[in-house]
Amino acid sequence: MDILEAIFGRRSIRKFKKSTIPYRVLFDIFEAGVSAPRAGNVPSTWMVLVESDKLKTKLKDACVDQDWIENAPVIIAVCSNPKRLTQLYGARGEIYAIQNSSAIIQNILIAAQEYGLQGTWVGAFSESEVRKVLSKKPGKMDKVNVHALVALGKPDEHPKKLPEIQATDLVYYEAWGESNKSSKMIPLASNPKLQNTIRRAKQRSKKTRHKLIKKIGKTIKHFK
Repeated sequence: MDILEAIFGRRSIRKFKKSTIPYRVLFDIFEAGVSAPRAGNVPSTWMVLVESDKLKTKLKDACVDQDWIENAPVIIAVCSNPKRLTQLYGARGEIYAIQNSSAIIQNILIAAQEYGLQGTWVGAFSESEVRKVLSKKPGKMDKVNVHALVALGKPDEHPKKLPEIQATDLVYYEAWGESNKSSKMIPLASNPKLQNTIRRAKQRSKKTRHKLIKKIGKTIKHFK
């Protein structure tokens, strides 16, 4: 799968098919995750793979209005111990730890599509309750931060809602708030790689993907 196609095709899924994910596939996805850049090349993020129904139900109970999460084939708890980073960079290390985890999560979500999987990045949960679920001994995770839960599986829905925000809405030119030249920095209409990606996506997609392409087409016309 083309990397741009994977990025444009990513969706947050809350309905999953009950098919299991082979460990070979999970290993590839984890490898993609840990290949993300990290501050100072210092590992600070660890992942806990949850497959059992019992633990998934407990994680559901620790979440805020996320009952669907227990139906995902797997849940990945993305955790961090920023101790080494804070030793090197002081308080700034806490920020670097979050950045490290975020880069890993994004890689996981994009890599999953290579195997027909999708995932949802969940942040609405009680961190203390998630620690209790994942700890075999009380206090074992007291110094560990839980940054996110990632529900992963084969999608059983195809969300129709498309993002309305365009790159030029969020890109400034050389100074905060200066956006008068931003559109010139992103010449989508003349980008052959993006055009090829769109053509391939049209060939492979179902109705929802066709709607995505139509939306992108409108965005491209906006730059002409």
